[in-house]
Amino acid sequence: MDIYFFRQLTPRQSITANAVGTYISTQTGSYYDEGTPYQYDVDGKTASLLTEVIYENRLKPFTLSTGLNYSYKHTKNAYLGDASALTKTNNNRLYAFAEIKGMLQPLRYTLGAGASYIHYTQNGHRYNFWTFHPKASLTYQINNSMQLSYTYRMQDVVSRIAMTSDAMVRTNSMEWTVGNPDLKPSHDMEHRLQFSYNTNRLQTFVDGYYKQCLKPNMAHYERTDDNKFIYTQINQKEIDVLDAMAYAGYWLLPEKFQIAAYGGVYRCFNYGNDYTHCYTSWYYVGSITAYLGKFTLQGYIDNGNRFLEGEYKGYNGAYSVLKAAYSWRDWQFSLSWANPFKSNYKSYENELLNRNLYKHTIGYSKDSGNLVTLNVSWRLSRGSKHKSAEKKINLRDTDNGIIK
Repeated sequence: MDIYFFRQLTPRQSITANAVGTYISTQTGSYYDEGTPYQYDVDGKTASLLTEVIYENRLKPFTLSTGLNYSYKHTKNAYLGDASALTKTNNNRLYAFAEIKGMLQPLRYTLGAGASYIHYTQNGHRYNFWTFHPKASLTYQINNSMQLSYTYRMQDVVSRIAMTSDAMVRTNSMEWTVGNPDLKPSHDMEHRLQFSYNTNRLQTFVDGYYKQCLKPNMAHYERTDDNKFIYTQINQKEIDVLDAMAYAGYWLLPEKFQIAAYGGVYRCFNYGNDYTHCYTSWYYVGSITAYLGKFTLQGYIDNGNRFLEGEYKGYNGAYSVLKAAYSWRDWQFSLSWANPFKSNYKSYENELLNRNLYKHTIGYSKDSGNLVTLNVSWRLSRGSKHKSAEKKINLRDTDNGIIK
């Protein structure tokens, strides 16, 4: 259920509201046999209500916005069989905010603050959590071509519902995943500084991003006396991320032929209670695009995505594609060749760095290598046209809260 409301109160004032109700019913099962059968089923039900109201007043010399956001989620998941547990969770979150945005030539600004309150209960576990949410955004127009901007915000990050479950699920004969009902939200602070230079044919920018997560949910592994490895999450010290990148795009022929590329360095810092993992990776992306009337030709390449979070080091495969598209009236034809000359495409690589449990997994995909795809689309433009609301608020909930 999705109810959306907008009302222009006066030429300068408006009010927007959105209410979404969601019900999710999930029945799932798991079975495997490594010499001893292990089987369980899950009967899951969740219901949630999400609401938000925003009031806006275009004053002089700034625009004032205030709002209130409330969400409630009830989860009842029953694990039956070898993983026996009943999880009943109630999560309430209330968030109020106010901000002003305006311009003092040549400076554009947004300044705001908010506060959130979270009340959580599950099978006797409970907590109340307050977070202050400051926000600032400043953009300075140096001249017609150059611009400097800075943004800052602080927010709370709530754990996945599944990981706050008190269920214990066996992954294989030696590994188990256990939820932690005492997980609490974390405080995240984000900074972004960007300098851009643009002309009619050249678009460039340099971007620096830094994120600091205080008391985040981080991986925790325990080895029992009977050689079982227990994975869970607990609030630990800190996770920091630094990302510095540069972009450049140039029209060799205006509006006809463009080359673009960006690349940078990604640095991860993970400070657990009994481990420290840091990792640096480099990335790049390049593309060439030609617009030839009804034809569009494009080449794209990147070197994949690498990251390290907690004790989990991951890599998503490099990707390249050649694509040709043609438009004729209401028809669109496109032919693409992804990952050419790679019959055995490396799609991912994972590495677990725990001192008691080391795992290294590599996945290859023959389907994704030398993949040729033909797409044909036809745009239907018959009948009456109805203009839908341009929604400023989009609330949704798809989390069934089942641990895996």
